[in-house]
Amino acid sequence: MGDRLVADAIVVAHAAFVAFACLGGLLAWRRPAYALVHLPFAAWGAWVELTGTICPLTPLENLFRHRAGDGGVESLPAV
Repeated sequence: MGDRLVADAIVVAHAAFVAFACLGGLLAWRRPAYALVHLPFAAWGAWVELTGTICPLTPLENLFRHRAGDGGVESLPAV
């Protein structure tokens, strides 16, 4: 039960990261101080997408899913 909750928390954190990386520019537009946080998030997201690397949160989630007895999420091959 605990491992599944940790895996779910990682998914929520991952989704929040992606949302902020994609939409944080709108917050920075209203309040420029958010740009200091948004720019590294956006740079990391762009790096992961452009290089085809796997975000470190994905294997961590898979670890906890496997420990909980679930199948985990298989990574898609880079195209």
